[in-house]
Amino acid sequence: MSISPFDGPIPGQSLTAEPKNSPWENPPMITDPMESLQMYMKRLTNEDVLEDVMDMLEIGIPVDIVSGSLLSMGITEGYHSIDVKLLIRPLLSAHIKALADVVGIEYKMTLSEYDDKDAKAKQKRKAKLEAKLAMKTGKIVPDKADQGEKLIMETQEELAEPEEIQQEKPTEDAVGLMARG
Repeated sequence: MSISPFDGPIPGQSLTAEPKNSPWENPPMITDPMESLQMYMKRLTNEDVLEDVMDMLEIGIPVDIVSGSLLSMGITEGYHSIDVKLLIRPLLSAHIKALADVVGIEYKMTLSEYDDKDAKAKQKRKAKLEAKLAMKTGKIVPDKADQGEKLIMETQEELAEPEEIQQEKPTEDAVGLMARG
């Protein structure tokens, strides 16, 4: 399953839609950071969600990205604000790390811990995640995906990067004032 740029909202769509129609346009359901953290800890006791989180760590997705994706889902569902995400992200990452330690899964905390710094290796990890998602669920209908599948899709979006535009080098030697190095 690949994410298409055409799957997102159309620019200016929010200006024509009814205000406060989306969950994130309303006040958050939970304003206390500790209550939000407890909600995520409870969510991670759900066997399907925990299994999907551990699968992503096993594939090679860093703990920081998994926790960030989980918290971003909470924002889009209207559970809490971005401020709460920033406050509890380190705590949720530590909790996920502890769960992985108990299960015995090797993991990386951040992308910077990987030896490979090139886009090819990152694409390989993304492809592994997509293959795992396809193998697990076949074809996902976003409206019917469970919490773990939604987390995997959110993580895919976070790993996706726009392709770099390569500029052509001039074949002739440049002359004039702008040709100086």
